[in-house]
Amino acid sequence: MKRMRKALPLALVLVLLTAGCGVETLKPTNVTSSSATLRAQVSCTYNAAGTVWWELRAPGAAWKAVSPKTTYHCGLDKKLIPLSHDVSGLQPGTTYQYRLVADPLPAGGWIVRTAAAPVTTVAGSGTFTPGIVSSADHGLSAFAAKALGARTVRVEFDIATPVSQMRSTISEIAGAGARPLLLAGFEGRLPTTAEAQNLASWAAEFGPGGRFWAGRSDGRLAVRQIEFGNETSYGYQYGDNYATASYATRAESYARRFVEAHQAIAMSGRAVGLLAQADDGGSGSSNWVDHMFRAVPNLGSMVDGWSVHPYGPRDRWEPKLTRLVMQTAAHRAPASIPIDVTEYGISSDDGAALSDNYGWASNATYAQAAMLLESSVIAMRANPVFGKRLRLFMVYAAHDLGAPRSSYDRERYFGALKANLADKGAYTAEVRRLLAR
Repeated sequence: MKRMRKALPLALVLVLLTAGCGVETLKPTNVTSSSATLRAQVSCTYNAAGTVWWELRAPGAAWKAVSPKTTYHCGLDKKLIPLSHDVSGLQPGTTYQYRLVADPLPAGGWIVRTAAAPVTTVAGSGTFTPGIVSSADHGLSAFAAKALGARTVRVEFDIATPVSQMRSTISEIAGAGARPLLLAGFEGRLPTTAEAQNLASWAAEFGPGGRFWAGRSDGRLAVRQIEFGNETSYGYQYGDNYATASYATRAESYARRFVEAHQAIAMSGRAVGLLAQADDGGSGSSNWVDHMFRAVPNLGSMVDGWSVHPYGPRDRWEPKLTRLVMQTAAHRAPASIPIDVTEYGISSDDGAALSDNYGWASNATYAQAAMLLESSVIAMRANPVFGKRLRLFMVYAAHDLGAPRSSYDRERYFGALKANLADKGAYTAEVRRLLAR
């Protein structure tokens, strides 16, 4: 036994002689700041069987079972059995130990444990991280990001997009000194299984150690998270609402596709987390979260962050963020899962009246918008229910979509910069100050 572990220190092989089996712990995958996929495989002879489960321990703590017991059985055509288990609720930048425990038949006899293997979570990504949302003009948004000093840029691609069509955008964002937050979009529809699994190619190409970064000096900007869909829990894309049967069906299908994407990313071996939507769209209903967990009861073990868009004043964002916490907690999702505000902003054409402003004054000046943004961020972070869980905070958006006084449409004036990338006075100054944190 000692000679085997010394000869194969990375494999950590344990031979279960009485069961004719071997258990090999493999390198963990999908390691993020708060979660990881533990992996192993059982190799055994015909008719060998037993029960296995996973144990984990934090530094200085006792071993703790982190999975239910599952059975294995080797037949004539099944001599290598892959095993994996998702764990969440981990602390950033921490080295844990894990091991697989085996109870070969006859049950209750010789209980065997593999040697402890390490898994180290990503450091730093659990901290409050402001950034900017790109417009459809990715190149112009990259220039805006550099002008603003953004260190994270949320950029959308259709979920089926091949990596060959993404490289130029990722290069422009990284060239601006920012890390891309990839948004896998599927507006007005749900992705297919193949499209969900396509995210593995995104992770393999742009995640830490990905092919894209080979020979580059800015690999530190590798993608760490992919956001799964944009406002799929809202009704406007689908012509329904939280009370309709189609809404419940969509939530369940969304969760199943999320699992397929998560599993595919895990197989890529890249430390890229997947963000799931827990935004009730302002409905006040728990239907979205309830139906996600109805379809996938252990969804919380796979989520790297809950995405939400809490636009508007405190009487809007505070109830929405509080509901997110309560609704996910009702399904025993770990309280350590970060909350990622992937869109928040205030529209302003420096005093010109706009169509609407999510509850803010529709004619807010740049100076007023700056004060509202500052006070909102301070209040969110100070909130005792969810403040410490806030991680990504993406300001919507990089630049205006039209010249001043050219439209009444609020959507054209959320920019941190004007359409020509000129400053918007105090508002731009406040966004720069926020991004510098």
